[in-house]
Amino acid sequence: MRRPSPRALLARAGLEAADLERLERGGLATAGEPDEAALALLAEAADPSAALDTLIGLSELQPGLAARVRSDPAWLGRVVAVAGASRPLGQLIARDRDATEALATLDGVEVESTARAVEDAVRGAAGTDAQAAGIAAIRRGATADIAARDLTGAADVATVARELSNLAEAVLTGTLAAVQAELVDGGVPSARVAVIGMGKLGGEELNYVSDVDVMFVHEPVEGADEDAAAVEARATVTRLLELLNASTTMGRAYEVDPTLRPEGRQGPITRTVASYVAYWERWARTWEFQALLKARPVAGDRPLGAHLLEQGAAFLWPERLDPEVVAEVREMKARIEAKPEVRRDGGRQIKLGPGGLRDIEFAVQLLQLVHGRADATLRATGTLPALAALAAAGYVDEDDATAFADAYRSLRTIEHRLQLVNERRTHTVPEDPARQEHLARALGYRASDDREARSRFLADLARIQGEVRDLHAKLFYRPLLESYAVLPARAAEVSVPGRVSAMGDAAATERLAALGFRDASGALRDVRSMTGGVSRRALALRAALPALLQVLQDAPDPDGGLTAFRELVEAQGETSPLLGHLRDQPSTVDLLGRVLGTSRLAGELLVGQPQGVEWLTDPELQSVARTRGELVGLATKRLSWQDATPALRRFKRLELLRVVLRDLAGATTVGGVGEELTAIAEACLEGALEAVLAARQREHGALPVRLAIIGMGKLGGHELGYPSDLDVLFVHEALPGADEDASTALALSIASEVMGSLSAITTEGSAFDIDADLRPEGRNGALSRTLTSYVAYWERWAEPWEHQALTRARAVAGDVGLGERFVAAADAFAHPDHAVEERLVAMRRMKARIEKERVPRRVDASRHLKLGPGGSSDVEWTVQLLQQLHGRRFPSLRTPSTMAAIDVLQDLDVIEHRDADWLREGWRFVTALRNRMALLKVRDVDVMPSGRAQLELLARALGRPRGGWQQLEEDRLRHARHVRSVAERLFYGAA
Repeated sequence: MRRPSPRALLARAGLEAADLERLERGGLATAGEPDEAALALLAEAADPSAALDTLIGLSELQPGLAARVRSDPAWLGRVVAVAGASRPLGQLIARDRDATEALATLDGVEVESTARAVEDAVRGAAGTDAQAAGIAAIRRGATADIAARDLTGAADVATVARELSNLAEAVLTGTLAAVQAELVDGGVPSARVAVIGMGKLGGEELNYVSDVDVMFVHEPVEGADEDAAAVEARATVTRLLELLNASTTMGRAYEVDPTLRPEGRQGPITRTVASYVAYWERWARTWEFQALLKARPVAGDRPLGAHLLEQGAAFLWPERLDPEVVAEVREMKARIEAKPEVRRDGGRQIKLGPGGLRDIEFAVQLLQLVHGRADATLRATGTLPALAALAAAGYVDEDDATAFADAYRSLRTIEHRLQLVNERRTHTVPEDPARQEHLARALGYRASDDREARSRFLADLARIQGEVRDLHAKLFYRPLLESYAVLPARAAEVSVPGRVSAMGDAAATERLAALGFRDASGALRDVRSMTGGVSRRALALRAALPALLQVLQDAPDPDGGLTAFRELVEAQGETSPLLGHLRDQPSTVDLLGRVLGTSRLAGELLVGQPQGVEWLTDPELQSVARTRGELVGLATKRLSWQDATPALRRFKRLELLRVVLRDLAGATTVGGVGEELTAIAEACLEGALEAVLAARQREHGALPVRLAIIGMGKLGGHELGYPSDLDVLFVHEALPGADEDASTALALSIASEVMGSLSAITTEGSAFDIDADLRPEGRNGALSRTLTSYVAYWERWAEPWEHQALTRARAVAGDVGLGERFVAAADAFAHPDHAVEERLVAMRRMKARIEKERVPRRVDASRHLKLGPGGSSDVEWTVQLLQQLHGRRFPSLRTPSTMAAIDVLQDLDVIEHRDADWLREGWRFVTALRNRMALLKVRDVDVMPSGRAQLELLARALGRPRGGWQQLEEDRLRHARHVRSVAERLFYGAA
């Protein structure tokens, strides 16, 4: 194989033909032939030309050392990697033997030995300039060592940040020790001084070029004068800052910034612990406590530093966190984003810009501030350790935490490479394409297929920033945080198993009792069963449970709600989406807490319908009711791949759950609930009938009969309640030429099967209770008749109440034409040309008899919501009587809906405005009571409870405040009185 020409070898390395002479100067070419191994190393450098410059300088300034470097490929590779990424460090290597020697073997930064070297350098030099230069030389040499490990892949970004922090810690430690020795000059010091690392130093997250944020604390040594100690401490700190911030021939050691101290630049450079505490008690602002999240002792008297932070913990982790703190942290973030440089540079600003490092840091810190009060495992100073703790404890989804951590590492790596280029503190990707290409190469990108390295880098950066921005919005603006903030830390501790053990059963039970749980011991058992262990489910529940407990404490039945929640969690299993919804979507916690704490029925429905939990996060749940057509389509679809009977039961329970959730979320009204329940009922009737007809057709071919289902009562009026059964009539008609008897027999069989498929009781319950007793001759009559038979019966045998019942007849399923003809025929009997006195008298007698016979003797009739004075039957019978009196004259009155009929009666001036209001309000009030009692699974929803506890539970379920049971009773009596007065005048006095 032919060997490539020198020109081709140079081109592959990113060099030009003119660089051959430079290679010879650097000892990397002989007689015009370049060293191919050295060229391969240069080709991998971010800037091959800059790396070559360093090797030339090393050869010219330190030829013997240069020869040793060239003879060791690993050493040469490290020199090339550092010099190609950073010109300043390349220049340092070229002229500083120690820096070059440090790259021979990479051992990392060891704090103690580095601190001793710094202390020796300061104490062995004469004058500030020489001392500062000695410190800077050690810092820069160690930085080159870390960069070599970084750029050759020997250390990951977290290790690099930690070692850079170790280096700063060592420099501070050694310099402080030297300064203290210098100032006391062999005497006894009067002050103990500690350095508190803040920001990136405190979090062990330093960059190559970072401000080193610190605070200083001092105390007099035992027996020393406080004023003398303060003077000595200030002198010590001032001298320390002078040495570290000084500009020298070796550059500056660090930019040490002490402005995070109380009162900033205007405050004392160092304070005592008592002075810090006094400031925190009276003057400190939210951002100052937020800054303490990253505080840790880094130099000097470390026990003193630890004591200061112990005192600060009470302010950082208060028992109760003012919700305004959450708002203030968000406002601070907004102010950062509004800075001119951020707005100007946008996505190129990888620290402060959208999707940048600050998005991750602020989200993590806010979660720490809120949850760390109760969970000490979250009190890590570093971003990545804190994020890992949040995920381990379930406050952040594991996948989200992984994505956040990966993005953080990527952005920090970019930041490191940016700062290495010129050893400048920068966080902005350059606009210049050539500089972008250099940055991309430093990050490991390479050009390929006519595509520059920078284009791939910029695409990845945009993707990472987009992911960060989405996660930041999800976590940082999570409204659930306000809920956690107002929750006492002691209450939140109940969901942290280790804390429960630490506080003991008695304390945990007491805290649950304070949250409103009547059986606090039982509640504690429920909490423990859910949060014990280290499963993903337990971790997620520990994060979500405090907020749920807070919602439950305001619910009517906290104990029942918590038990239902435990049952739901157990039924959902480990992989349920419910856990993520609870942690990440606060509206889910709020809705679920209200639902389970209000309705035992809802809890049972959720447990039995696993897919129903998705509705807790569905925005359409609270904004859109399903139409009859949609429901019929869903029911029919289920029947196409399942047996009809169980499929319809499951369909009904699932859709009932949806209505219950909408109801308890306040997304619908009493009338809306009636409409939605009616639509579900019609879909089930339609589905059951279609299933039966389809089965018969498969058996016998085309059927000789058509059949329709007529809705009566509340079904006919679109006014079903949760406890309502379905009043129906069946009507059939033989097809032309078909045998009448055979058609009737088939229709009876079909009707019976439809009723059975919906009302049969199984382990899953029944879909609906179907009641066909309103048919001619009641239970003794045929289940289905022809229309001709119905008309004949109405003409000859029907009682007045049967004609009255026809005011609410409406075709709800089956053959549309037949159903419409039935309703049209019934209209003549429901709304006659004239109502004779005998009919009115008969209706009044019938109502009185029903009230007497159907109200159980054990029940106080005045508390019967349906048949008692002022109950729903007073409204319905009054309206139906008026419809019969005036319906023939006013066609608009011929509506099966009670509420719609009241509106028309008012519009026609048949009844007064006040009477119409009283009838409407009374009917809605009673319907709402019965609906809520059904959701609470009260045994008899027709009777108003009499016990105070039951009344209070019902009042709370209706959204009334604590102690609202008396007002509920007063409202019931008022509505009953109003309705009864209207009924007495319009029903019993009508003519």
